[in-house]
Amino acid sequence: MADQPKENNLKSKFNLSQVKRPTKKVFLISLLIVLIILSPFAYQKVVYSLTHQSTDDAYVEGTYIYISPQISGNIVAVKVERYQQVKKGQVLAEVETSDYTNALNLNQATLNKAQATINEIDSSENQAEAALQQAMDNYASAKAQAELAQKEKVRYEDLYKQDAVSADVYDTYVTKEKTAVAAMQAAQKAIAQAQAALETIRAQKVTTLYSIKAAQANLDQALVNVKRTQILAPEDGFIAKKYAEVGNYAVPGQTLFILVKKNDLWVTANYKETQIDKMRVGQKVDIQVDAYPGVTFKGHVESFQPGTGAVFSLLPPENATGNFVKVVQRVPVRIAIDSPYDSKHPLYPGLSVNPFVDTGF
Repeated sequence: MADQPKENNLKSKFNLSQVKRPTKKVFLISLLIVLIILSPFAYQKVVYSLTHQSTDDAYVEGTYIYISPQISGNIVAVKVERYQQVKKGQVLAEVETSDYTNALNLNQATLNKAQATINEIDSSENQAEAALQQAMDNYASAKAQAELAQKEKVRYEDLYKQDAVSADVYDTYVTKEKTAVAAMQAAQKAIAQAQAALETIRAQKVTTLYSIKAAQANLDQALVNVKRTQILAPEDGFIAKKYAEVGNYAVPGQTLFILVKKNDLWVTANYKETQIDKMRVGQKVDIQVDAYPGVTFKGHVESFQPGTGAVFSLLPPENATGNFVKVVQRVPVRIAIDSPYDSKHPLYPGLSVNPFVDTGF
């Protein structure tokens, strides 16, 4: 019983009800201290929210290149895999070349034959030109002989009329004159024949030259087709889709690869129509990507779509029909990405982002 008073004293000393609680004044002072500490950050947040327009309806977009063969044939090799990075001009796949090399050889032989033919025609043309010149020279000589014979005939005709020469002598010069005129006419016909032969050869030459041009064009096309048996990457980028497999038969227009062009990305942000009042081309943008928390990319407003997204949809609204319900429209805004490529935080088409456009006050 002697220990009972001591126990009661301990309870009274440490009674929780007797512990002093913080006063309202102390609480308010503590709250004020916390607000003072946090006020710069809160101020920045408030100012940022007032000067920036944001939306979560935004995505990274890029340029997609659908790679198709320009010739048909069996695929004999595929050089790349899905998601692989490729360089411009890199071989992605190969098509069987035998048909196209055979066509190349055939067109080369056709061209060689046409060139040999044109060489023969050139030689014949030279000979025909020489024959024409010879015929013209012969005609000039025959004409001179005919003119001389005519003069002699006229002179002896006068002498014959004066009985200065006999009839036999006069008949000789008459015959000589007729012979010379006949020779001149024959030489004239020879010129016409030589000219006709030359024109025929030149016509053949023109036809053969066209044949050479056609053969050269076919040869060039055959060379192009042989080169096209190798399907090349048109730009630097990444293979997003691969449909080509060894043994498949490729035809022009068939998609074999889908390539995402490297460093050609932008953001399409669908802002509400009530947010674009102060937006202008060139304004700076902070871009936060859902895939990389804490990382901010820089960009700027590049352009506005000249119309809301609904206007260009598959079934645009017809507000003049039925019951009208006003819906806030969205305007696609294209935002260029100014930050350089970051291998640790690569951007891909389709990633969700939150752009913050600095519109000022």
